[in-house]
Amino acid sequence: MATFVQALRNARKKTKDKVDTTARGKEIIAILKKYDYDDGLTPEMTVSILEDLGPTFVKLGQIASTHTDMLPVEYCDALASLRSSVAPMDAETVHAQIEKHLGRPANEVFQSFDDVPLGSASIGQVHKAVLEDGTPVAVKIRRPGVVDTVVQDFALIERILETADKFSGNNDSAMDLMTMVKELEETSKIELDFTNEEQNLVRFYQNNEDRENVTSPKCYTDYTNEAILTEDFVSGPEVGDTKYVESLSDEERDRLGNLLADNFVEQVLTDGFYHADPHAGNVLLVDNGIEWIDFGMMGYVSSKQRQILLDLVTALVKRDNYNLKRCVLQVAHPRGPIDHGALLDVCEQMTSQFADSDLESFDTGDLLGTLTSNLEDEGYDIDPFLTNLGRGLITLEGTVKALSPRVNIMDCMTRHIDLGFDPANLERMVQNFMLKGIQGVDDLVGLPTKAVETLDMLQKSQIRLGGDFGVDQKTTKTVVFLVRSAIFAALAATLFIGACILCSSGAGSGREVLVNAGYAFGAVGFALMVYVFATIRK
Repeated sequence: MATFVQALRNARKKTKDKVDTTARGKEIIAILKKYDYDDGLTPEMTVSILEDLGPTFVKLGQIASTHTDMLPVEYCDALASLRSSVAPMDAETVHAQIEKHLGRPANEVFQSFDDVPLGSASIGQVHKAVLEDGTPVAVKIRRPGVVDTVVQDFALIERILETADKFSGNNDSAMDLMTMVKELEETSKIELDFTNEEQNLVRFYQNNEDRENVTSPKCYTDYTNEAILTEDFVSGPEVGDTKYVESLSDEERDRLGNLLADNFVEQVLTDGFYHADPHAGNVLLVDNGIEWIDFGMMGYVSSKQRQILLDLVTALVKRDNYNLKRCVLQVAHPRGPIDHGALLDVCEQMTSQFADSDLESFDTGDLLGTLTSNLEDEGYDIDPFLTNLGRGLITLEGTVKALSPRVNIMDCMTRHIDLGFDPANLERMVQNFMLKGIQGVDDLVGLPTKAVETLDMLQKSQIRLGGDFGVDQKTTKTVVFLVRSAIFAALAATLFIGACILCSSGAGSGREVLVNAGYAFGAVGFALMVYVFATIRK
């Protein structure tokens, strides 16, 4: 990534210093002149032009295909079909790249190397080879000069947009295009440096190594660098191979569909690291299971974000509009004052949509799409992690349906939440429970001060609540006493229940002190609640 970033910085400096960068500009103009625009620019022509312009513009078109708010649907559909397949590099160029980046000729690095590529794209191409120990591998080789081409494209595009912005007076469309360019830059930082995909391969392989019937290629780091990527050679029918999938029994298709959906949910909710491009061509059907391939696009979900997702799904399944609203406010950031009534309406629409649908036909990706679009209409900015996950889920829905129309991702999510109550997960349950209990008590600690301040303001007529209130000192002391008692009781109850869970999980002798302390505080809390109840009755 450092090479790409430095090259981009240098290219930007050159354009600002007005150093000659017209060569790429002339090449772009020559490509554009090949097309006849007399009848207008059709979606099909747009796709052809972008393919001819090269990797930067192909990727820009792919990103634009997701922005239905900016382009007509027919253009988005056409751009979504963009594939960066181009004429392959010749064998001489391929061997030159291997020797340059691995330090030795291909015949010294590999036992054998097939000069005919398995596939060719705008950034690089893949060849089959065999390591010295006999391991068959796939070797991805970056095209020479592609980094320079991409960074020049970025510099030229940004310069054009900045110029257009000056003449148009801060035009919104120019700002939207600049946003897409920035998004593409971030993607290119990852895709042009193969060490990023190397890290993705290693992490994903380790995460799924012990999961039954789920695998991914192993990366060979001794034969990998920024321009060469070497991984296990894998083969097998893709999920997109309709003829093969239709030859399977319904039971087998259901099993594979559930395996795929369950594994993706595990990636998101357990690993916090998931395949962000789960289309049918990136999942192979092998050895009674699935094998993930192509790790150029990955998604990340923090532990806090995973908990928000769990809470959001739980609130949705329980049709708890108010709790759902609380979850939504953690992933949606208002641009102005919050209209709680309007936000609650959005949540009610979501729960109604869930309630009115059979679980087998429920579309998780469509739900997230509806949520984000409604919230954006209400003046909220959506956390990027949720937007990215929504895109991945929409893609996964299509892949799962290609295997079995009877499998549903929301059903897999609810099953995953149920797994949280398995005895094997009690340790995690205790941690979450105790943390939530302490957080709840921490919130309660501030209540006495807030209550006293509020009552004092009421007494001094500094605030009104449907009329004037006079609150005497005895009432204030009573409220403070009850709230403080509730705080201690809540903390004791939390510790008591945590002790019960630890005890039932077969806690060892090292935790006996915690268990006994939990029981002791629980007894104190129970006695305190009895006392408070008796006080209230008096």
